[in-house]
Amino acid sequence: MKANIFKLSLISTALFATSQGVFAEEVEQLDEIQVTSGSMYRMGEVPVYQAKSAIAMNAEQLAEQNITKVDEIGRYQAGFSTQVFGEDTNTNWFRVRGTEVSQALNGLPLTSYGFFTPYVNTFALEAVEMTKGADAMTFGAANSGGLINYVTKRPHKDQIGKGEVTLNAGNHHQYGIGVDYTDRIGNNDDLRYRLVGAFSSKNGQWDATKNKTVYFAPSLEWDISDRTRLTLLTSYQFDKGVPSSNFLPQEGSLVPFPDGSYIGRSTNLGDPVNDREYNRQYNIGYEFSHQFDDNLSFDSSYRYTYANNNHRGSYAYPSAYNADWTPKAPSTAGYELARGVVFNDGTSISHTLDNHLTWKYSNDWLKNSLVVGTDYRNQKVKAYYILFGSTSAVNLKQARSGYHQAQTINAPYTYITARQLGLYLQNQSRFMDSLVLNLGVRHDRAKQDEYTSSQKISNMSYSASLMYEAPFGLNPYFSYSESFNLPVGLSGNQKLYDPNITHQYEVGIKYLPDWLNGSITLATFKAKDKGALVSNGLGKTVSNADPVLRKGVELQADVNVTNNWNMGLAYTYLKSITRKENGDVRNPLIPKHTFSVKTDYTFDNGALNGLTVGAGVRYIGKSVTEQGSLYSGKEVPSATVVDLMARYAFDSNWIAQLNVENVGNRRYVAGCDYYCYYGAAQNINASVSYKF
Repeated sequence: MKANIFKLSLISTALFATSQGVFAEEVEQLDEIQVTSGSMYRMGEVPVYQAKSAIAMNAEQLAEQNITKVDEIGRYQAGFSTQVFGEDTNTNWFRVRGTEVSQALNGLPLTSYGFFTPYVNTFALEAVEMTKGADAMTFGAANSGGLINYVTKRPHKDQIGKGEVTLNAGNHHQYGIGVDYTDRIGNNDDLRYRLVGAFSSKNGQWDATKNKTVYFAPSLEWDISDRTRLTLLTSYQFDKGVPSSNFLPQEGSLVPFPDGSYIGRSTNLGDPVNDREYNRQYNIGYEFSHQFDDNLSFDSSYRYTYANNNHRGSYAYPSAYNADWTPKAPSTAGYELARGVVFNDGTSISHTLDNHLTWKYSNDWLKNSLVVGTDYRNQKVKAYYILFGSTSAVNLKQARSGYHQAQTINAPYTYITARQLGLYLQNQSRFMDSLVLNLGVRHDRAKQDEYTSSQKISNMSYSASLMYEAPFGLNPYFSYSESFNLPVGLSGNQKLYDPNITHQYEVGIKYLPDWLNGSITLATFKAKDKGALVSNGLGKTVSNADPVLRKGVELQADVNVTNNWNMGLAYTYLKSITRKENGDVRNPLIPKHTFSVKTDYTFDNGALNGLTVGAGVRYIGKSVTEQGSLYSGKEVPSATVVDLMARYAFDSNWIAQLNVENVGNRRYVAGCDYYCYYGAAQNINASVSYKF
């Protein structure tokens, strides 16, 4: 580790010193720099103008849609399969373009491993950025589905003296408070602080499950000069509760029992008396930017993350089994299912660092931006972990009889170190203000150690895209991109994972006409994954020896029909197969068709002045179960869910809002692999906000 940090520091220092020497004589007074703090888009481009599928949501949009868990952000976005494992009390589940995505915080990747996966507080956010599909260029070790970057609140100069207090309450015994305030230190507007704090509590969908969260994030920003800015970002979060056990056998959820009954949506097949979850995490880091002149700038960011997790959760097996371990229906075994216990107790410590130089050049026909940089990450995991602890069986007809049962853990000690050093170069050329060419190359060196197991991987990733911005707003584009990810940990085969490498082609059109206040985008893509993670049927993941092929079409429209009336539409066609020797196999959990539409209208005069009403409809298409499961390859029915929203602005300070999700409280299966997972039940949340 010391050697790698030394190498990284040497490279960063050399970049900085070289640029200082070249531009040391530059003494002109510059205008105040405008920094897109926390963004993962180094070129500074607006997502809709990128030659790839990229979107962004601000804090106001998150609040309007009542996004209380970050895995809800894709409910009205094309390309997303939302909460395919159901609504979890302590985990966010993302599927974009049929596979997993990487998460980042303020432009730096979030390291994860098992239960050391970050759980982001939505009140902390001022924006969320999303890139769909393979993208190793933004930062290395990117999952095939894309990237999601959370930009946290920080003390902007125009927010001095401003703040917000929000209270909320709803069904499932949910309630919470959020406080946000920004001010200057002394009488100096160039030195500012921001305090963000939140508390929330909510019962889970499953019997006796719950989660409480405490969050606090102080930040400090210093405009050292008109050209130099330093931001210090810290946060602390503590989660405590009883974890959900949303793993259901296919019989009793996808298909009824012989008597025609189903497992209740609140039925907990775990053991909430013994199950528990404690998760404590804190971050501390900085963002530094310096602009040497109008054309050259340097950016540096770093974050230290500490996570301590203690998790104990019992779960039922997906089916009963014959003597040869072939699955059979639980009803044939007296409705009894064996159970296991997953246990984790330990810490994860990670360091992430990024340094890059940006040089811009322009003349009458060319505007060029060149970014060259290096990033580094280091993660150490020390924990007692086991997936197959033992406890008593559970009766599906009398699940509560399985509560408060003896458990045997005997978890072995796990010690894993993962490191990665990346060098990257990106260039964007805009010719004649209409033709945009992007080129990128990246080299990663990754190493992972786990006791006697060790591996070193080097990889080159490339990207290229071309977009033509037509005068009438019709912007066609083509892009090629790759992603590279070395999963942390041991697979179900008790060896380190193979790297997951994806090659993706995308063709699309972005329509931004002058006559329409909004945008319409259409994209089609084709991707090939090598080494994708799959379940081995016993609850563990392994690297897939067969390639996974994915292709799809995404249509997204977000328009303001009038100044008062907004509409959004999203449609996705997605096909994902695994290519095996004996034929292609459709992958589970992935609907072939999804569709959503939402609208809202704001009254601006008369008795209803200040009232906004909205509605949304989400259609989740048919998917299939895992091959080799109890009902191998069986079709999972589609479902349609309706959401409603009403917001009333009493004045510029007070806002009240009511959201009702899944209005009809429909019970539906969100997806199945070896297990099945119920979709989120009805959620009602009312909030009152005071902004000053």
